[in-house]
Amino acid sequence: MSPEAFKAFILRKKGVMPLPQSLGEDLRNRRLVLDLRQEDVARQLGTLREVYERWERNERQPVVSEWPGIISFLGYYPGAENTPADWVLKARRILGLSQYAIGRMVKAIAKDVREWEHGESEPPASKQERIKAIAMSPLVVANAV
Repeated sequence: MSPEAFKAFILRKKGVMPLPQSLGEDLRNRRLVLDLRQEDVARQLGTLREVYERWERNERQPVVSEWPGIISFLGYYPGAENTPADWVLKARRILGLSQYAIGRMVKAIAKDVREWEHGESEPPASKQERIKAIAMSPLVVANAV
């Protein structure tokens, strides 16, 4: 058995999900691949082990200010990126910003940002382009984390 096949076998035995369907599964997979304990990851992310454990079990979602560390730990953004609502949420998460703060970046009020994020309305074309540029730029993601 090759070393790669053996490592894949061990990871499957540990419980790594081949196609994670939630943030909790993404976090657990990454932790197992890195052979870390929940305490180690929680310390790295600046939170309590109990909070991190709830994220892994999908019992609690991180607040926006915790997302830059999570994205850095995972090495990618684990959410959807298909619609303007997804782009608004991704931009906020990678930068760890409130609706008010991201609104200031695109010259909009927080109420509009909330409506865009929840899919109740879509941003105007000019603002949509700016939000998508923020959300999809690898440089922005790299600098944010």
